[in-house]
Amino acid sequence: MKVAVIGKGKTGGHLLNLISKNDIVGPFGRSTPLDLQKADIGIIFVPGDSFLEMIPSLLESKKPMVIGATGMEWPKDLDAKLRAQKVAWVHATNFSLGIQLFRQLIKTVNRMQKNLPAFKAELLDIHHTKKLDAPSGTAKSLAQWSHFEVPIEAKREGDIVGFHELTLKFAQETIKISHDAHDRSLFAQGALDVAKLWINKPLGDGLHPLENLMDHLEKA
Repeated sequence: MKVAVIGKGKTGGHLLNLISKNDIVGPFGRSTPLDLQKADIGIIFVPGDSFLEMIPSLLESKKPMVIGATGMEWPKDLDAKLRAQKVAWVHATNFSLGIQLFRQLIKTVNRMQKNLPAFKAELLDIHHTKKLDAPSGTAKSLAQWSHFEVPIEAKREGDIVGFHELTLKFAQETIKISHDAHDRSLFAQGALDVAKLWINKPLGDGLHPLENLMDHLEKA
């Protein structure tokens, strides 16, 4: 599997260490013209504004993509364009499988909510000081998956890879669900694992969130 590595940041660097040199196409950065002809699939870790600029070239390549760009609004017509070109892209704010487990725990709270006492929720989102978006894409996803109101407190401290903690405060008890990423290679490995699955377009053409793929695999 020939992988186009798009993004020369820290996660992209980890990705290069995980792929055989003979299977790497690129890497490509903001100032590097995209030449994806030899790639079977692309993995993208760039800031959201850079990704939006790349979309026309990515569409033109007609390659499946695994996208880790955050901090932007997805174009509303992108799914239709991908389906028209018979291309499949999958995206996530976080490629950690631990975050997918976190999502499953949130889904359990959602299912049980009507039978639970009243509670107040809050979400703590901590990342390194160089992370530009606050709250993070992961925090926004966790809140979106929750069928209850979740205020987000975002902090930027030191070189923290990523820490997220959901707290549910009941009158007589408190429940905490947390995820602490120790190494950025976690996200690169997760994206590469997804790419190996995604190359066969298990969900068909179009733009798909990672959680849809995980739900599909769970049912398979």
